[in-house]
Parts: sequence; C-alpha cells; structure tokens
Amino acid sequence: MRDVNNGWLIRYLHSNTASAFFFLVYLHIGRGMYYGSYRAPRTLVWTIGTVIFILMMARNKWPNCMLISHNKCSKDNLSSFSKSRTKALYRIGPHNKDILSIIICGMLGDWWADQIKGKISSSVRFSIEQGINNTAYIHSLTLYFYKLGYCSNITPHLVKKYDKDGVIKLEDRFNYRLTLYTYTSLLWIYNSFYKDVNEKKKIKTIPSLIGKYITPIGLAHWIMQDGSRQAQQGINIATNSFTFQECTFLCKILKDKCNLKCTVVKTGFTDQWRISIWKESMTDLVAIVKPYIIDDMKYKLIGYI
Repeated sequence: MRDVNNGWLIRYLHSNTASAFFFLVYLHIGRGMYYGSYRAPRTLVWTIGTVIFILMMARNKWPNCMLISHNKCSKDNLSSFSKSRTKALYRIGPHNKDILSIIICGMLGDWWADQIKGKISSSVRFSIEQGINNTAYIHSLTLYFYKLGYCSNITPHLVKKYDKDGVIKLEDRFNYRLTLYTYTSLLWIYNSFYKDVNEKKKIKTIPSLIGKYITPIGLAHWIMQDGSRQAQQGINIATNSFTFQECTFLCKILKDKCNLKCTVVKTGFTDQWRISIWKESMTDLVAIVKPYIIDDMKYKLIGYI
C-alpha cells in the first residue's frame, strides 16, 4: 500500500481473492465429503489432498516457518513492521520514495541519525527537533510517520534544552522531538551521510546519491525546516554545516532537477554557507513544493503562495 501507486487497490484485490480462494477450498472439501470421495478406491487421493490442505493452512498461519528454514519461528519473526518491540533487523520496509526523500532531504536540514551497534547487525535511528515556533510542522510530520508505522507516538516528545553548564536555556526552553524506530534496512543512509574524522568523531557530508532523493516532497520539507524568506528577494536555505563545495553541488542539483537559479552565499561566519534561491525562481519553486507545504509554514513563501 505504501510502495506503489494504487497499492491500496492491489492489496484489497489480493486479500479478497485470497478469501474467495479459501471459500472454494472448503466448497471442494464439502463436495468430496458429500459424494464419499474419501472411500476406496480414492482413499490415497483423499489422503494426499488432506496433507496439501494442512500444509496450505500452515503456510498461511506461520509464513516465516515455511520460508526461513535457518531461523526459528519466534515472536520477533512474526512481529509487524510498525510494532515498537520489533527488532530492527526484521523491520525491513517497504520504504517508498516519499519516505526516503523526507528523511534524506531532512538530513540536509534538521534531521540527524544515530548508529546503534547490534549483535548481528548495526541499525540506525533518525530524529528531528523543532522549536516551539514550529509546533504545527513537527506535529504534522509526526502524524505522517505515525500513520505509516515509523514511530510509536502520534505526537512528538517535549524535551527540555540545557546550555553547556546544565542550566535550562532562557530562550526556547523546550523543543519538540520526533524519533523514528530503529532500522537496519536504512543503515545505508547513515553510512552515506556520516564520514569518519577520527576514531571518535564523525561529520555529516553530502552524499553523491542526494540528487535521486531531492523530490518535490523532500524539497518542501527541507524548506519548512531550514528555509527563510528574504524581504523583496528569494529564499535562503541554511546549509551552515556543509562546505562551500558541497553547497555548490546542491545548487547544481537544484538547477538541473528543478530549474531553480541559486547561488552559495556567506552567512557572516567563517566557513559557513547558505544556499540562496533567486527571486526569479520563486514562482517555479512554489509550483513544485506548494502541495506539500502545510498552512502554518506558508509564511516562508509569502508573496508567492
């Protein structure tokens, strides 16, 4: 239902056809019993049919036992994609491109990822925090991921923010935080973004695959997180943590994929840069992202939306 267009139709056709199949099986068995097909000389045929029926029922009740011969059929094998206690190794998806775009474009913005070491395989957990002024956005984002089974709560967590001395900050004392389940199947995103500086430190970089995932919905979320409207100008996207070369690379992707004119400009701090989308491209930008911008965040595109 998540992975393809009209997936809901395919899923319900499949499930109802399966139900109809069972009805026909029972009808067939009933006919055999009515006409005495279990008597000689058809006893062997009846026995073989009974064995096939039992195997069919077992295959539907315990699918993992039939398909995974080297694994025990445990509670973990049968856990659903969206249960909080499911092991990350078994939470494999499917992940549609919208989900991947939101997470990957979010990694250009306010998302971060934590690698979690495991006995069998490492996994990754994605998180995002937004200030109180972005309450509407973080709540809508959490609801979106909750409905698709990527997090356990329908609302984000309220977290206290402290300064380096352990004192609650006077400004923006609280943030809202969304944390997704852990996934082994999404570890490739973590490995694409984070590179080792030394044994204890990693830095976030721009992966070469980023162009595949800057889609309209991903771009909209990137802007809602890090975009800022400039009076009588276009819009700036905060990319302070990335190098000039990486920001230039992002500009090229925005131009090639979305036909947006943009440049890399200084932030006023040493070696910190941001992407400035030109005023001339704002009409095109709005046409691309408008379907995905929530009402409370449209002020970032004021004058064009």
